[in-house]
Amino acid sequence: MKVGIIGSQQSILGFKSIGLTPFPVSSAEEVKASLEDITKNNEYGVIFITEDWAKKSQSSIDEYINRPLPAIITIPSQQGATGEGMRNLRKITERAIGSDILFKNDS
Repeated sequence: MKVGIIGSQQSILGFKSIGLTPFPVSSAEEVKASLEDITKNNEYGVIFITEDWAKKSQSSIDEYINRPLPAIITIPSQQGATGEGMRNLRKITERAIGSDILFKNDS
């Protein structure tokens, strides 16, 4: 399966060199359109999305959150980490396992 990445042009361009398919965006509407395009053929197993765009497009991402594929993973953008990726990982873990086993000692 393919792996894609959604984010600003500056944040994601380098990922093309390691085999990820970049989907550059500059608006929340473009994120939604990219997610629709990515998921229509079931070719992608993982979609990375930069934290800044994940936060701006959470309602669009939530439409895909209960699907087995693609897994949507948030990563820091070129501006650095905001903590959104860790919050999403916590939610995914709790949903999958039913308990917060990764972060139970952190607040």
